[in-house]
Amino acid sequence: MSFLAGSPYDGYDRAPLRIGLTTVAGVVFLAETFTIAGMLGDQHYQASHAVPTSPALAWGVFALIVVALLFHALDRRPLAAGIVALGGMLGLSLWQTALFGSPSRNSFFPGAMLFGWVLGQLWALVLAGDDARGARGRPFRERMAEAGAIGCLAAAYVGSASSKLLKSGLGWVNPDQLRWLLLAQEPLAGWSWLAAYRTAILENPSFASFLALLTLVVEGGALVLLLGPRLRLFWGVLITGLHLNILLLCTMPYLEPVTLVLLFAVPWPALLRRPRMEDPLTTRRPELLTVDLPDSMWIVLSAVVIAGWLAPWGWHVE
Repeated sequence: MSFLAGSPYDGYDRAPLRIGLTTVAGVVFLAETFTIAGMLGDQHYQASHAVPTSPALAWGVFALIVVALLFHALDRRPLAAGIVALGGMLGLSLWQTALFGSPSRNSFFPGAMLFGWVLGQLWALVLAGDDARGARGRPFRERMAEAGAIGCLAAAYVGSASSKLLKSGLGWVNPDQLRWLLLAQEPLAGWSWLAAYRTAILENPSFASFLALLTLVVEGGALVLLLGPRLRLFWGVLITGLHLNILLLCTMPYLEPVTLVLLFAVPWPALLRRPRMEDPLTTRRPELLTVDLPDSMWIVLSAVVIAGWLAPWGWHVE
């Protein structure tokens, strides 16, 4: 499959994607560090003997992540910086999992996309060699990085849908499951139209089943994000609507994935009338624009899907 189905950032500088992804990852892991430090100070959480118990160490790991993300945002040794940041993020995620018993869904999406971004840059270096390094190679390198990031975002949503099916099968579409969830959660606000909407779901099993099935379709069909700017925008709107529905009904905010979906799916450069730019590398080497998605990338996307399957059960450090 060609990665050149297209992107709303084709012909434009992708620095907003790089900086936006880096910023979201930094904010998410700031919250993760606060969570870990808070749990370490709470006797309710009994960590394994193999898990460090120092909040200062958690903040030290976060400081390392911040420095690496800063280098990545500035495109200074971006490959090495991304790898260091991912290593620190993995450490904090495993630490929280050991303390809390399950991983953080909030950190999964930006972590997966940063992984895809780094992988895409590595892919560009494999294809173009030293020509992909430096400022002249940046447009092509970040074109590939975007392809890796959006691929991992799509794979994360497919993994979410697949995990539901693996855990509950078609029983996940059972209307009682969604109605029980609504009864256990408070709505976002006391608006009359929202109360009527909740009541319609609670009193109409067919409507509840339809919404549950629609969730599976939107998540499971996220690979459409890879099929060009128009379809990416369309499916990005569906994903945003899905999360808005969840927020209204169950007050479960998924701000991180929604922010990243909107950042990567909406044609911001065209809307904001940003100046177009040339890619000197692909102008000189047009054969770089005809490559197909290699088997290694499909393996990585499959690994992200599998991680999405396993995330509901978590993993433990003994």
